[in-house]
Amino acid sequence: MIKIDFKKLNGLVPVITQEFGTNEILMLGYMNQEALELTVNTKIVHYFSRSKNRIWKKGETSGHIQKLIDLRVDCDEDTILVIVEQVGNSACHTGSKSCFFRSYLNKKDRINIVESKVANLPTRYGRFNVKAYKDGCQEHLAIMSKDFDCIETPLVRIHSECLTGDSIGSLKCDCNNQLDLALELIAKEGGLVIYHRQEGRNIGLVNKINAYNLQDQGFNTVEANLKLGFQEDERDYRVVEYILKDLGVKQIKLITNNPKKIDFVEQSGIKIIERIPAITKINQHNKNYLQTKKEHFGHLL
Repeated sequence: MIKIDFKKLNGLVPVITQEFGTNEILMLGYMNQEALELTVNTKIVHYFSRSKNRIWKKGETSGHIQKLIDLRVDCDEDTILVIVEQVGNSACHTGSKSCFFRSYLNKKDRINIVESKVANLPTRYGRFNVKAYKDGCQEHLAIMSKDFDCIETPLVRIHSECLTGDSIGSLKCDCNNQLDLALELIAKEGGLVIYHRQEGRNIGLVNKINAYNLQDQGFNTVEANLKLGFQEDERDYRVVEYILKDLGVKQIKLITNNPKKIDFVEQSGIKIIERIPAITKINQHNKNYLQTKKEHFGHLL
C-alpha cells in the first residue's frame, strides 16, 4: 500500500485522473485514506466528495466507472496521479468528452471510432472478411462471411469477449461453444459475428479472475461482480450499434439467448426477423453459471 501522511494534508490529497492512451485529463478531485485504499484494492477509482462528505465512485449513478491502470504519487506526497481506462455510458470530464461538451456542442453524442480496412481471413470454419474498430482502449472485430454484402437478412451474433473460454477452452462458461456455433453458422448460411471486446461483462481480465476466485468460494457470477464493486453487467453496446450501421445492416436473424441483446438491437432500429437460440452442451463446471444466467438475467435457456 502506498504510504501518504493524510494528517499533514488535512485528510485530503488532490487527485489528477488521466485517460490511458489519450493522456486527456478527465477528473480533478480528492482522495482521503479510505478512498485511496478502496482504489488500490478494487482497481476502480474512488474519490472523496467534499460537498457530500462521503466517498463516491466515479459515475456511481450512471454506471460509468474508471478502471485503475496505474497510480503514482509525486515526490512530496501531496498529489496523486491515476491513469485509468474508462467504461460506461456517460461521464463528467474536464475536456472535450465532458457532459457539457456532449450536451451542447456535440448533440449527436457521437463516439470516436477508428476503423481498419477490410481484409481476408481464412479459418478452420471457412473463409471470412474481417474489419476492426477501435473505441478508446478497446478494439472490436467484425467477422463477415464472404457473401455478407449480398444477404438481405444475415445471421448475426454479438459475441462478448471471453479470453478464458474463447482462447483456452474454459469449461466454466459456454462462451467458446457459442462462438464455435456462430462461426459455423455464418460460414454455412452467411452472416456476421461481432467480437465485442468487453472482457468479463466489461470488468476486465484482472477483475474477471478475481471474480473466479470469489466463485471458488461459493459466490455466483452476479454476486462476485457486486462484491468487487461492479454492477451485474457493465457492458456498453454503443460500438456494436456503430458497427451494425457501418456495415449497412437493416434486418437480421439474431443468434442469442440474451434478452438484453434483443432489446438493444430493437432499440437500435434494426429489425429482428428471427431469433436463433445459441444452446450448447452443459457440463458439470458451467451448470451453475448457466443457471444464474437463466434465473437472474432471464436468458432463454
